[in-house]
Amino acid sequence: MRATRKVLLCLYLLASLIILGCQPTVETHSMQPTEGYPFTKDIDEIKDLLKSKCLDTISFESGEVIADIGAGNGYIEAMLAMFNDSLTFYIQDIDTSVCNESEVAKVFKFYEEVNGKPFTSKFLTVNGSDTDTNLPDDTFDKILMLWTYSYLKEPVKFINDIKENLKDDGLFYVINPGIEETDYTKSLREETGWNVSILEKQIDDIINCGFNLVRIARNYNEGNYNEPVIMIFRKNNY
Repeated sequence: MRATRKVLLCLYLLASLIILGCQPTVETHSMQPTEGYPFTKDIDEIKDLLKSKCLDTISFESGEVIADIGAGNGYIEAMLAMFNDSLTFYIQDIDTSVCNESEVAKVFKFYEEVNGKPFTSKFLTVNGSDTDTNLPDDTFDKILMLWTYSYLKEPVKFINDIKENLKDDGLFYVINPGIEETDYTKSLREETGWNVSILEKQIDDIINCGFNLVRIARNYNEGNYNEPVIMIFRKNNY
């Protein structure tokens, strides 16, 4: 009887909200990945996730130093460490609630157990700001930016900092879906301060910061929103 009364009370409150035109508060402008931060022991699922991020298109060589901008808790790097040896990963993100030593350690411990043997790669955690990566200069063979560029509030300042972080022959990988200029993207820009740049604007800004566009391709295998554009830039040292 008591349980029934609770259910009826909940239904009454819900009906009242509908009548009054009230809606629950929903976070609409999150920078967190739509798939969350997965913990999976399924090897095929792990491979599919890396492929969906287009990371199957990138070759990693033993001894390389890699940074991932907007890496969250580093689950991508933990997955990559299962298939690549002796890399140094810098897990970089502005969000300290997910990008911190404790959270990152949990992720790597989980995937090391899935791997069945110790990782040979190293992992470092770095928190950046809207204008500064806080990464060391002249250090990186590759810097990745996966589904992150649109969230940059001051992309020119940030990309100039990335240029300083790369080695002279370093590569900068920008992977994200193409964006069209619409009323919605304009409103996002105004409400959040994110750049939400169309593809041509992204390319122009990066080239103007001192990069050469080496390659551009699109992954047509994912479909719909997840048809990311893969852009590879090389630091211009002239």
